[in-house]
Amino acid sequence: MRKGLLLVFTFAVILLLYVYADQENSRKENSKQENGLENINKYSPIALLEDVIVYDYFNDDDALVIGCYDMESKNLSDVICVDGFYISSGLPAVIDNSVILPVTLYTNEHKLLMINADSNTSDTIFDENNSSSIDMVAAMNTAIYMLGTIRDHSTETSYIRKYNEKTDKVDICVEKEFANNTGEQIMAFACSNERIYAIVNQMEAEKDIYIEIYDDKNYDLIKKLNFDSELKKVVSENGIVQFYCFGDYIYVRNFSDYGVIGKIENDQVKTLLNLYKLRIAYNGRNTEDNYYGFFLREGKDFYILDVDTDTLYQTDLGLSKDESFRNVLSNGSDICICVLDETDTEAFTTKDTIIVDFDTLKNKAYQIKQIAD
Repeated sequence: MRKGLLLVFTFAVILLLYVYADQENSRKENSKQENGLENINKYSPIALLEDVIVYDYFNDDDALVIGCYDMESKNLSDVICVDGFYISSGLPAVIDNSVILPVTLYTNEHKLLMINADSNTSDTIFDENNSSSIDMVAAMNTAIYMLGTIRDHSTETSYIRKYNEKTDKVDICVEKEFANNTGEQIMAFACSNERIYAIVNQMEAEKDIYIEIYDDKNYDLIKKLNFDSELKKVVSENGIVQFYCFGDYIYVRNFSDYGVIGKIENDQVKTLLNLYKLRIAYNGRNTEDNYYGFFLREGKDFYILDVDTDTLYQTDLGLSKDESFRNVLSNGSDICICVLDETDTEAFTTKDTIIVDFDTLKNKAYQIKQIAD
């Protein structure tokens, strides 16, 4: 009799667990459908605005196409087709409802393209032929800054320039040069809170790498920051592909795909989190936000940094075993998540594109680190 009751009880528990799991999967799927943006899955989002996602893709002629996706109407509008496209090594900057993207053509012409999401129009705001590609762009207030290099025989000059809308030219803000492995080189730069941050590689007998901070008015050197040993190893090896500053924190990623969150304390940047394939949920506006998101590319872990309380949280967003992060963008309050289909082993396919707000994510996350001052 007891054995029969135990079997009935066990069956009931299994049935309840099955029903709960089915309901939970349905809840997750319904949540994805409610927040889903399935029309854009074939494209690559590059900027998240308030009501629009700016995307790009390559057409059948291998030309780069940039367009706008209206999240309310779910309409796609291709804005510009860049013929002769070669490479775009920088992430876009955002000013108001416009996205600024650097591109290089096969003719070695370098352009700054502006895509206006209000009017679905584009414009070339700056172009030149006599330098290396525009490696990085950043926005601060309504100003556009860019990093470039130029080589003259054995001397290479790297400079951070500011686009002057009144003169339609660029003003040099910070400049470094080296020759015969002697001198200094700007490896990357970022803008934050009326300051320009430059990662400088010193190529003297005693090599060093550090951050120099300049004001954005007279471009005077304000401060120099040194990296701790762990962070210095990351920024010294294999170049820098991305650099971002926010409050008392930085994010940097090298070409080996190691991403690091660092905390500025006095005159040093200390390692907070250092992980392979750690990416930032990129926000091209450079605004001072409450939350910043980070994710593991082709992984399931998502991190939220609350800069007001100096607290790091972690969550997994409920991705299934066949799903991972392809890319994540931010506009300061919401994030746009491109979910990778792990079952498609032959193509890098987006399964879902969804929008989630930071408050919802934080409520589901758990604290993993309280950052000491």
